[in-house]
Amino acid sequence: MSLLRRISSMIVSLLLTSSTAFAAVDIDSRVTQLENQMERMRIKTLYDTQTAAAQVEGKGWSLSFDVFYWHTHISEIEFAINTKSNQDETSVESVLQSLDFKWDWGLRVGLGYNFEHDGWDFKGQYTRYDTNSSRSVSNGSFVITKLPYLTQLRAAATLCANAKSQYNLDYKVLNVELGRVYSMSRKLSFRPYWGLKTAWIDQTQMSSYSGISMTSTNSMDIKDDCKFWGLGPYLGLDSKWHLGYGFSLFNNIAGSLLIGSFDSKKKFSSDSGNTENIADNSQALSPAAQMQIGLCYDKGMRNNTQHIGVRLGFEGQKWWKQNKMLSAGDYNSVYVNQDVNMYGLTLDIQWDF
Repeated sequence: MSLLRRISSMIVSLLLTSSTAFAAVDIDSRVTQLENQMERMRIKTLYDTQTAAAQVEGKGWSLSFDVFYWHTHISEIEFAINTKSNQDETSVESVLQSLDFKWDWGLRVGLGYNFEHDGWDFKGQYTRYDTNSSRSVSNGSFVITKLPYLTQLRAAATLCANAKSQYNLDYKVLNVELGRVYSMSRKLSFRPYWGLKTAWIDQTQMSSYSGISMTSTNSMDIKDDCKFWGLGPYLGLDSKWHLGYGFSLFNNIAGSLLIGSFDSKKKFSSDSGNTENIADNSQALSPAAQMQIGLCYDKGMRNNTQHIGVRLGFEGQKWWKQNKMLSAGDYNSVYVNQDVNMYGLTLDIQWDF
């Protein structure tokens, strides 16, 4: 009887121990699941409210509108040299007469789509920017710099009393990209992306000269053209440092390598009826880089199903050897090969819905 009681006690103890163990395992499992759920909610909240793209819940469209105020700089676009002798006429001072571009407005519009799967997004942007510069000098002794040395007009026409020039830049760019946001911490997020870029860049310089020191010709017009179209890969990285209350510091960098065609022309005409034309076409690589840095503000709306973002910052773009106008060198097909630089302030407004 005593043995039976001991066996019964052991069975009951074993059952109680097993129940306690299973209950402990079940509690630990539930605690682990709860911790994982809370971590996913924290990351999701951080992803939805603090990331660089500030994406809305689920899939949706994205619209952006940029207005910018830029300045352009291009080297070696001089149109005359002013020669002045000192008082005792023992030396001559030469001053290049060049052009300085004014600040001009431009626009950029974008359309994108935020995919529900894994946070990927796709967007396309179109940029349009036109600028020009003009200048005139008169009542002096100016060397005409726009005539190549091998032309017949160059042999006779060297100096003029009056000179003026106008430079026009027409810049159009279309790029498409696929990207994804990565939250590195509560304060830092990145968005790498890649895609394709195409550009149409037209440059024209019109120069006019009068009071030329030759008997048969008194005035002359010279027109330089360089038209470019190219297509190539486009890579970039957007980054944000989140300050809190919706504000962030951003820094975006991108680069492209376009394979394109340069169509360069030079035309001369004078009041004496002389006309000469030089033309050349070349295929070349055109590398370009751009950067933006500034302050942005993001705000979620309607339970984070919509988002509005505003960015204001400095933007700069550089196109290497983009100016391939025919130069005034010893050969008709020599290019200027100068960079085109643009920089200024950019205001961007983005709406995700």
